[in-house]
Amino acid sequence: MWDKLKEEDKTKYKTLITNFASLSEAFSQKAEVEDDKAMNYVAPIVNSKFQETVFQKAFHAVGEDIANTSYDASVVVDDKHKYLVGIKSFGINSGDQKVAQFKKNSQEWNEILSEIKFYDSIGEDNTERYEFLAREISELRNQRIESSKAQIKGFNSDSVSVESVYHVLMPTPKGKVPQIFVGETSYLPIDIDNLEILGATSEKTPTNFRFTDGRHTYKYTAADSQLHMTFNNKDIVVDTWDVTYIEDPFTIFEQLHLLTGAKEESEVLETVSWVITDKHGKVEESSGFNAFDGGSKLAKKDRIQRIARLIEKYQNSLESEERAFVSHCLEEILLKKWSTKDEKVQMKLRRAELLSFAKESGIVGLEKDIEKLVYRPVSEVYIPLPDSKNFHDEHPHFFGVNAGTFEKGTKKLALPKENRTFDLKFLSSGDVIKAYINQESGKAIQSTEKQEILGEWILRGVFQLKEREVLTGEKLEELQINGIRLTKFKNGQIGIEFIWIDTDNPPQDAIGWVAKK
Repeated sequence: MWDKLKEEDKTKYKTLITNFASLSEAFSQKAEVEDDKAMNYVAPIVNSKFQETVFQKAFHAVGEDIANTSYDASVVVDDKHKYLVGIKSFGINSGDQKVAQFKKNSQEWNEILSEIKFYDSIGEDNTERYEFLAREISELRNQRIESSKAQIKGFNSDSVSVESVYHVLMPTPKGKVPQIFVGETSYLPIDIDNLEILGATSEKTPTNFRFTDGRHTYKYTAADSQLHMTFNNKDIVVDTWDVTYIEDPFTIFEQLHLLTGAKEESEVLETVSWVITDKHGKVEESSGFNAFDGGSKLAKKDRIQRIARLIEKYQNSLESEERAFVSHCLEEILLKKWSTKDEKVQMKLRRAELLSFAKESGIVGLEKDIEKLVYRPVSEVYIPLPDSKNFHDEHPHFFGVNAGTFEKGTKKLALPKENRTFDLKFLSSGDVIKAYINQESGKAIQSTEKQEILGEWILRGVFQLKEREVLTGEKLEELQINGIRLTKFKNGQIGIEFIWIDTDNPPQDAIGWVAKK
């Protein structure tokens, strides 16, 4: 990536980073800078948060707010090439670095970790147990990578090349002539087919082990459920910056107040964020991101006729008992009223039983035809807005002038669809689609077109789900994506991001149950 970035942008980035580092002596202890300076250089300071902000500013990058991955920004080189970037800073002589954490999943590994401790104490080889853990860790790691890539690729994924890299700044240690080394190495999915266990990190910590996929070497530490990676620091250097310390850095700080002035006016008018799950960690069933799993949308008046038509089509392929079974199941699923949550669970079990029979029958076309009758389209989704009635009442113009107003005394949106339509921009990829507020209480954000494309991208790309696989709280935990943020811009666009929200410390713009904690 580094050699593809514009030289003027790299110069700006270097200037901002080295200027900050030139003040390092102001933050050092006296003992570090006394007497002979040539022998007592302090280490250049690279502040990680400042580094991320400067990287975004210099390279016009987008911040990627995804927890427990190393993706901090995305950079668009041109219309066909984009990069996901993990931004890091550590000393040039530092060892392995944390690249992921698996707190929730590690609870499922307690039993095998206990086995490793026990069998290590009696001298039994733990290779197979390490292999199991390495595979589990790798699969989770890879899902997060693919989800993040899908977000930056957007809808035109076939025409966009997305690569992942680590971009690192590595300052020299104390006592060395101050420099900052720019490093870059590939950020790749772990090659599960080529895993090789390198063994425990030490005899005293058998649950900490190393493995490699032939491209990178990793270390898992059980106590904190962290995955570390070897960066081979000195082998990945792509640029070297000299740092000159300011003679009297305190003079700079004394004069900073003279530079204060009017702030540049922001293009952002308002933001709002929420957690996708409910307060119990559950994702809404049969609606929202799981809308495809709801009951059939076939018109009631057409259902009896459609059942009869299907039975007639396959009457020569099914035995009489099989025809009766299929007919009974279809009538039960499509004609019976399923109202309560428990009843809907029973409907889905019946539906799964029928589809299983159709698949096992081997009759060409039967499974597909039944699926069309009893299911909604496989990629049907909408983005659910929590506590939507109250949100619209408090923010009636968020999605457009009066877009969130209701007919008096009802939960029905007052304006026609065309007046509830807005440009929805997916900030990671830059893609823009037409969307509108819909359904009772204005609870749904739907695309006016490309409904299947939107659903396919969100379900299969962002959430890494198989067809007909429902989204769960557990899946969101694995991906470390549990929230959504909308950003209202001055130009009327609404930006959207999939993010991670710390439910114990929610952001100020949070709505829904998490804001009430």
